[in-house]
Amino acid sequence: MGLRTEKAVQERMITHIVGNRPQFIKLAALYHELEKEGCEQNIIHSGQHYDENMSDVFFRELHIPKPYVNLAAGGGSHAQVTAKAMTGIEEELLRTKPALIILYGDTNTTLAGAVAASKLCIPIVHVEAGPRVHHKSNPEECNRIVADHLSDLLFCPDEISMQNLRREGLESRACMTGDIMYDTYLAIAKEAGQEETEEETIVMTWHRQENTSDRERMESILRLVERLDGRVVCPMHPRTRKCLREFGLWERAEGIPNFDIIESVGYVEMVKLMQRAKLILTDSGGVSKESSFAGAKCLFMLDIDIWEDLSDIDWLHKVDPQDEESVADALHFAAKAEHVPVADRPKFYGDGHAAAKMVQALRERGYI
Repeated sequence: MGLRTEKAVQERMITHIVGNRPQFIKLAALYHELEKEGCEQNIIHSGQHYDENMSDVFFRELHIPKPYVNLAAGGGSHAQVTAKAMTGIEEELLRTKPALIILYGDTNTTLAGAVAASKLCIPIVHVEAGPRVHHKSNPEECNRIVADHLSDLLFCPDEISMQNLRREGLESRACMTGDIMYDTYLAIAKEAGQEETEEETIVMTWHRQENTSDRERMESILRLVERLDGRVVCPMHPRTRKCLREFGLWERAEGIPNFDIIESVGYVEMVKLMQRAKLILTDSGGVSKESSFAGAKCLFMLDIDIWEDLSDIDWLHKVDPQDEESVADALHFAAKAEHVPVADRPKFYGDGHAAAKMVQALRERGYI
């Protein structure tokens, strides 16, 4: 490539910065939509998720190219991961000089990318801007707030997110597009098809630090699983598996008759699991929202109000596994759960064309 051609590519290069499962899912729909526009794109992977089933498999299944670099920033405290990611991102941005950065969600990768790009005066787009839990003890809340205030263009998944940004004086930068995860979910669900099965399972995901760093907390979650009526299928996160072993709880977990522990799965298999679920038990913000796409109500194992619309209609129901009253209430909720037909599912997150709306906004504002 000649110097003039290389410079022209750099001047219009769009760099996506990602590091975990929900970000890969969000990236896929927008990457493909920008590809239709003929945009030059590359992908930086922070390495925040470094297990193969938590990373590489998503790129294969979602038909997006592998990142040109993996910064191997995973492992360590919040500060350590953020610092490693920020240092690596800055080096890559200085070397490649992209015209635009696109960030996703609320992870330490998002925070690192926002800080590094803003200090280099590179325009930033934030996908899934505006969600708030109104509690700064939640690490992701801090990441969201910083990323939103440093970004030049904000794409909101729902109306509540837009309202949050208006209150923070960011309305002029914000666009209501709907949730891009819904775009990807619909595409994969169509590709995967609906499996015929008589058994409606409970699908569980379990990985958050708040639920894996304490033996008593982990044991209380296992007790909750034991009391649920139905087969609980859990693609086990590497961190959770490691912590169960360290706390001496692995044999206890394996001995629960209705608890089916499987290896981490890619997105296609996860969509299939959710499609035949009657209930989803999770501590993931992304999966709790995806429950509304899949038609399975959700028990949420954190004391934060992550998706207010879903909470308001009691689709998303919080449970504290260490509080007997909360557990009893959750078991009552679970006992009534059944798979919900498409026509009766919540419609808070757009129409499945968020990526097209994002590209239109980027074009109208002169970014592409």
